Amino acid sequence: MSIDILDMKIIKSLQENARKTYRQIAKETGVSEATVKNRINELIREGIIKRFTIVLDYYKLGRAIKAFIGLRVQPAKFHEIVEHLINHPDVHVLYRTSGDVDLLVEVIFEKMDDLNAFLEKELAVEGIVGTVVTIVIGPYKRCPWTGL
Repeated sequence: MSIDILDMKIIKSLQENARKTYRQIAKETGVSEATVKNRINELIREGIIKRFTIVLDYYKLGRAIKAFIGLRVQPAKFHEIVEHLINHPDVHVLYRTSGDVDLLVEVIFEKMDDLNAFLEKELAVEGIVGTVVTIVIGPYKRCPWTGL
């Protein structure tokens, strides 16, 4: 599917607030509600829009410790370690990377003690040969998914 300027305007509008009505988006973009509805349905059908979701304010939920943890992993244990981390409730994003680390883990915790416990317990598994922990001090531009 080819994305045009109207599709991009609709996507941007939905990214600002996915609860906007077709009428609101139509008014913003200068097209009919039916056009907006058809375009959104096509974007969903083509898999460009995967889902509509919410952005939580983790600070208000008391979870203000965000860190990125780079892991160096033995190749033979790679998938085992991914399976170990992928469903952990404090792991928000897990990326395979190139460069100095093999995996990049984004975590969010309530307290520094929780981060420390995660490092000592969850990352003390065979196959992890090194970690690089970077704690986020403050944002210049917030993540559109987590709000942190």
